[in-house]
Amino acid sequence: MEIATSRSAPWAGADLWPAVRRAPFVVVLSGINRSEIVDAALADPALNQVAMPRSEPGCSAPCDALLWRLETATGEGLNQPGLLARHWHRRPYAMTLRLVRYQPGSTVPEILDEGTLGTRGPYLAFAAAVDRLAMRFVRDAALGRGRGPADMAPASAPHGMPGWLDATMARWQERLMTEWWSIGFTTASMERVFSGGGLGALSWYRAEAGHRYLADPFPWPGTNRILCEEMPLWDGVGRIVSVGEANGALTTPAIHMDDGYHHSYPNTFSEDGTVYCVPESTERGMTRIHHLHDDGTLEPVCDVAPHAKLADPTLFRWAGRYWLACTDLDLGNHDNLCLMHAPAVTGPWAPHARWPVKIDIRGARPAGMVFNLDGRLFRPAQDCAETYGAGIAIHEVLALTETDFRELPVAQLRPDSEGPFPHGLHTLAHDGERFWVDGKRFVLDLGQFRRKLLGRASKMFS
Repeated sequence: MEIATSRSAPWAGADLWPAVRRAPFVVVLSGINRSEIVDAALADPALNQVAMPRSEPGCSAPCDALLWRLETATGEGLNQPGLLARHWHRRPYAMTLRLVRYQPGSTVPEILDEGTLGTRGPYLAFAAAVDRLAMRFVRDAALGRGRGPADMAPASAPHGMPGWLDATMARWQERLMTEWWSIGFTTASMERVFSGGGLGALSWYRAEAGHRYLADPFPWPGTNRILCEEMPLWDGVGRIVSVGEANGALTTPAIHMDDGYHHSYPNTFSEDGTVYCVPESTERGMTRIHHLHDDGTLEPVCDVAPHAKLADPTLFRWAGRYWLACTDLDLGNHDNLCLMHAPAVTGPWAPHARWPVKIDIRGARPAGMVFNLDGRLFRPAQDCAETYGAGIAIHEVLALTETDFRELPVAQLRPDSEGPFPHGLHTLAHDGERFWVDGKRFVLDLGQFRRKLLGRASKMFS
């Protein structure tokens, strides 16, 4: 049996199956064992209207019937004994999955869908995520919404220390350490950054840890101020503030949104003198476009997705339409890119035909402004494989329509291991003169450790 590659079959983004057919087609489904998640997906009425998957976990090509097989990038079935344990919590902390089609009697594979999941976290949660993604591939392919081969290279083979040891070390790091973020800038040119030349020298503010940190910097067009998230270290509820510069330091933050809900990522978009701001509000249905007035007030313009929980909503315009890039938190925290579009900022907003358009822990979740440089569209995305916000992957968007999407990675931005923020980098924005970024450093926090212990103790004895 051949191993599927992105060149196994042409992929033009066309639907795999007609939208209307007289009877469901029958397909053998292999490479995945039965589970509650798999069985629930196989019973999905939307799937059963178009396809009748026949579960035969051990079947491989050639098969006497149409075969859909769930595999890794190296052609191993996802149900191969020990496979998940071999990948769990081991570098590169990413695992590429594929849904591959084999015609009856053929050993020639065609990739119908492909994505890359993170492997960190509890083992059972990782195994469940694999099942969910695998069955999403099956459903989307049957409904003509498959994404085809991914444009990024598959994750490399797992290596490094055993997963159980890495997971143990990660748990202790989480108990003893906390994240300290701050913002900084660089005068590197767009041409340098987008061509892989890096950010150059960075100037940072507030390098020393305190009680509240700043992250997610975005310019406030028409002013010399930067909007960002201000987050207290302990209660986890962020608010939207703006800061200026004076004598080489940041001014006292001015508060723009502080309503008791968590808000972050105040993405800005300016058009015809009007500044729009779309803060992240991860409560369901609270993704809202605002008009940012000169006095700093935020006036609601429209709700984008009343039933969704969206992270890092990023507003931009391309090819005569308005677009919102985001991550759907119901699908995963860091590994999916979803798109919405509208004829006007005020809507109506509609989802892209493929939801999500991309699944990859290494470069899906938005990481700042979308840039139009001389008619070329560049999109920064978070690499969250090793840790949340470990780095930024910059992509050039090659196709963007209501039914199609394609992008290629062109540059990687990594934190300076010798700088004050060596552990993360996850926002990129430009104010017309400088790039603004944020950086992460893990700091020892014995107070947080004590609070976690007390919290666990109170639960045990309550």
